[in-house]
Amino acid sequence: MCCAPAALADAAHGIAIQLVQPGREGLELSARLTADGGPLQQNISWTIRGPDGGTVYSGADGTADVSLAPGDYVVDASYGATLVEKRVSIPPATRLKLSLLLDAGGLKVEPMLGNIAVPPVASRVRVFSMDGRRLVAVSVTPGEIIRLPRGTYRVESRVSTGNAKAVADVHVAAGRVATVKIAHKAGLARLAFVGAPDAVVSWEIEDQSGEAIAARSGIRANVTLLPGTYTARAEVGAELLTATFNIAAGEARDILLGN
Repeated sequence: MCCAPAALADAAHGIAIQLVQPGREGLELSARLTADGGPLQQNISWTIRGPDGGTVYSGADGTADVSLAPGDYVVDASYGATLVEKRVSIPPATRLKLSLLLDAGGLKVEPMLGNIAVPPVASRVRVFSMDGRRLVAVSVTPGEIIRLPRGTYRVESRVSTGNAKAVADVHVAAGRVATVKIAHKAGLARLAFVGAPDAVVSWEIEDQSGEAIAARSGIRANVTLLPGTYTARAEVGAELLTATFNIAAGEARDILLGN
């Protein structure tokens, strides 16, 4: 048994050929973010499809070592929104070591409301192609690193329940995580019921035209709102409490209702 030196299959991916005894043929798979980067150890999903298109292997380990009969296969490596596909042929008495170049990085979005610390719950980020027509990725987990192919994207951020939205254009470099602070021209209404601490409270926020903007439940609730005038309604059993208030961009305002 002997090993041939690694050779580039094309400009992107590397492949090494190892001669083995018949019956030990297969693929050893790894992936890297950049051409000079080391192999990833996690967050990779592998799929190998045979000549008929059927799946012969799937796994979510950083690397994969799969025994396969000689023949033609398609290898897919999935890393977040990045999908790399490579066609390979395994000759008899040969084991291939395939290293796929993902050319990918990460994006972390931090929504901002002026100097207000935005509550990390109920944030939502959507990543689009630059023309805004193709949705590339969605994240509803605060602080999550969104894995993306290298490129420039249009990022839409919504924070908490409410009507505030902000958009920014972001470039993602291969092998790096871009942390982007997106400024929302909005304010934060902090709703609180000051009656019995075990009360069951249902909130509703309406704008000046009477359109419902948000519905929440609980003694306290945070709502992110565009500048304007709103009405907060708190339903506590058979009792209905209301308050009309104004909110400005970058303002955090406490709305207290109760008896």
